[in-house]
Amino acid sequence: MNDRALAFVHELEQADGAVAAVLTELDDLSRETETVRARAVELEAFLIRFPAERGRVATALADAKRVADERRAELGHANDELAAAEQGRDAERLARARRVAGRVRDTARMAERKVESLESDSLRLEQDAAAAERETSDLETQARTLAERLRTRSGLAEQAGAEPRPGLAGVSEWASGARAALFVARGGLAREREALIRQANELGAVVLGEPLTASSASTVARRIERASEG
Repeated sequence: MNDRALAFVHELEQADGAVAAVLTELDDLSRETETVRARAVELEAFLIRFPAERGRVATALADAKRVADERRAELGHANDELAAAEQGRDAERLARARRVAGRVRDTARMAERKVESLESDSLRLEQDAAAAERETSDLETQARTLAERLRTRSGLAEQAGAEPRPGLAGVSEWASGARAALFVARGGLAREREALIRQANELGAVVLGEPLTASSASTVARRIERASEG
């Protein structure tokens, strides 16, 4: 009995291992697909916001440059007044000119720093947009490659292997459908594996005379092997 049971449980073990391997592959494919989908959605949202963000930064930069020009002009007047006060003998006028010049110099520096900060923002925004355009092409390629891999797998809905439409919207649309197909396929295989493990546990319970709740057919096989050796 143990020999026949062991032979049968080994068959279940092999089938269980094969199904488990496919489940792992499907999980990997699902993660890859979700990574592509999430990044496509993220990039699409950024590119939609980009024109408005570019306009906002451009307007803020123009305003900051205007203010900086005004502050430079004020600083020039303050420096002229300071130079004139330094030529005279009016101590009060000199003290006041120094205070004004110092205050205006500080505001002029702040205005210049704001211009520099907004120029950096503008440059970074343009660089991000260029990078997003390049990454869009990469994602399209990844999606097509994934679709080709899914197309060769049996048990998947046809939409999983369909050619993604160009553009980020096409990539995210395809990825959503592919993930759904992978989810359905995985559910079917998971039920198949549960049935294999249930059979192994039932067989092991008969052979060993005790209920089993092993999580894999290989675990049951090892139990029966040890019992046979004993």
